[in-house]
Amino acid sequence: MELFSIRDAREGDMPLIDAYAAAEGMDVIPGPERVRVAVDADDTVVGFCRLQDDVNGIAYVNPIVTYSAWRGYGVGKALIEDARAIAGELRLIARGTSEGFYRRLGFVDMPWSDVDLEAAEEDCDNCPYRAECGPVPMKLEN
Repeated sequence: MELFSIRDAREGDMPLIDAYAAAEGMDVIPGPERVRVAVDADDTVVGFCRLQDDVNGIAYVNPIVTYSAWRGYGVGKALIEDARAIAGELRLIARGTSEGFYRRLGFVDMPWSDVDLEAAEEDCDNCPYRAECGPVPMKLEN
């Protein structure tokens, strides 16, 4: 038996998804559209990944979160692999200590000038924790 499986998010998953996002200092996720969740054997969400397309149709991971008790079990890696299977090329803004995780999955740096999601760059520019966070734009090509 597998520890977890991945499926599309449902409206009933949103309170837990939003709680996980809030615990990481993130905003509320607007809804289950383009959100994939990792669920345990009881169908309880243990992690999620939301894809958001830029103006050119390139998918950004925005955000990906694994519940703290489930870190180290491959949830984040599986969610990235799932997102890549759905979208092909992935881009994201790595925050804090997550940069090493993304590098291990094959993500490489990209210049800020290649970031087309207005909200991503704007959020980083106006964030009071930018120096602490050290955001790094990255991509994983197909």
